[in-house]
Amino acid sequence: MRDESPQPSQIVFPIALEPAEYAEEPIAVTTDRWASLEVFVLVQVFWGLLLFVPGSQSYRTYIRAFPYVASLVALAVAFARSSGTDAVVPGARWILAVLVLLAANLVHDQTWVMAGSAQIVFQMAIAAPVFWAARVWVTDQRLERLILLIFAANLVSAALGLLQVYYPSTFLPAEFSSLASKINPEFVSAMSYVGTAGRVIIRPPGLSDLPGGAAIAGAFTALLGFALAMRANQRQVLRAVFFASAAVGVTVVYLTQVRSMLLMILGCMLIMALVRLRQGRILQTGWLAASAGVLVFSSFVWAVTLGGDVVQERYQSMVDSGVLRTYQDTRGSVLSDAVSRLAFEYPLGAGLGRWGMMSLYFGDQGNWQYPALYAEIQPTGWIYDGGVLMWVFYPGALLLAIRYSYKLATFPGGSLNDLGTMILTIQLLIAGLCFTGPVFNTQLGIMFWLATAMLYGCQRTEAAQAWARDVEEENAGAEDAGDDFDAAQTGWS
Repeated sequence: MRDESPQPSQIVFPIALEPAEYAEEPIAVTTDRWASLEVFVLVQVFWGLLLFVPGSQSYRTYIRAFPYVASLVALAVAFARSSGTDAVVPGARWILAVLVLLAANLVHDQTWVMAGSAQIVFQMAIAAPVFWAARVWVTDQRLERLILLIFAANLVSAALGLLQVYYPSTFLPAEFSSLASKINPEFVSAMSYVGTAGRVIIRPPGLSDLPGGAAIAGAFTALLGFALAMRANQRQVLRAVFFASAAVGVTVVYLTQVRSMLLMILGCMLIMALVRLRQGRILQTGWLAASAGVLVFSSFVWAVTLGGDVVQERYQSMVDSGVLRTYQDTRGSVLSDAVSRLAFEYPLGAGLGRWGMMSLYFGDQGNWQYPALYAEIQPTGWIYDGGVLMWVFYPGALLLAIRYSYKLATFPGGSLNDLGTMILTIQLLIAGLCFTGPVFNTQLGIMFWLATAMLYGCQRTEAAQAWARDVEEENAGAEDAGDDFDAAQTGWS
């Protein structure tokens, strides 16, 4: 009799599932080869190389759009290949609610229709990996390789940022963003400072054309390099390489003078130690905390030898004033304004397309009745786009994704403890930066949902492989039982 029990949807198991007695051979999940997922990861970082080509600023809009277009294309291809409709990754259904809310706000009387429509497509591109990447089979070996790719690609950008400080005439882009220069002709000089020996340092852009752009790559390099160095049973040579790479990342962050990025690095390292403690690795927790202290201090000394008193005073002021006071004096007032004023002024949103890059490229700049708005941090952007409900839907999606990674990272004896911890640090870094900038209107949003989907895909693959082993064992058991039955029949005859 054919098994009529419900089978998982094609998104959960997009392969032909048959009961054991009908399967000719066990299902094998072969996912260790390089494929489109690896290419997509590299595209998200190395697209910046195009900005170093002389004359590329004329095509800057198209170059910057390329990673988002790649995400949309991947989503379209995934849906074309599957008839599944489930949104199974933690947080995915909340993202669907976000997109529905954005679409509903198109009818808002203050919406800029063209820019608002572009904002919906833009947000779909950012969240797309949570739908298409989750369908890819990812073994734990492949997930480790993908994490190493993210680490290596960001290390290249961070190392380039360091070279841009040592050899600016060789490694800086031929020109910085023409868009920023048009908005403020003094932009580049304002983002420069004088270091030791009279060295003029432009905050390193890394693989971007904006001063300070290397801070993001530096943070990824620092956290992933540190996590890889602190893995149990890591070879000593690799441990030293990863630790040195993390030092490069932290040093670059110091040189960009992006204090919020340094605070997120420290916070994520603390979370890493707490996860180790939750796993019962008490000795490793102490070793991790001590190593983090050495890393942050030695990188600070390195940065000061290049940036001099300017770098030292920049971070010393944060220590003197305190972290909370420093944040309150900068972005804290913006967050307070969003909570105390904007939430009441725009409870249902301010209309789509009135802030961010979509308003600049597709907006109605002559609309004096409903002029363009400015969002310095992500909560402000959320209130503009969808009002108070957006504060529920998008943070809800983020919390579900982070909770999922935390559970895998702390599961007793889990095979994904270390990899889950690395994904968790990526998520926490990006989510925390919401309070310093509109990160989910950037590629960092793509990276958050890509990391979440990769971890889910790995757990899903493990479940499929376990299912395949059960099928194989059941088939083998059925064959043995059949042989015993034949032997018994022969004996009776």
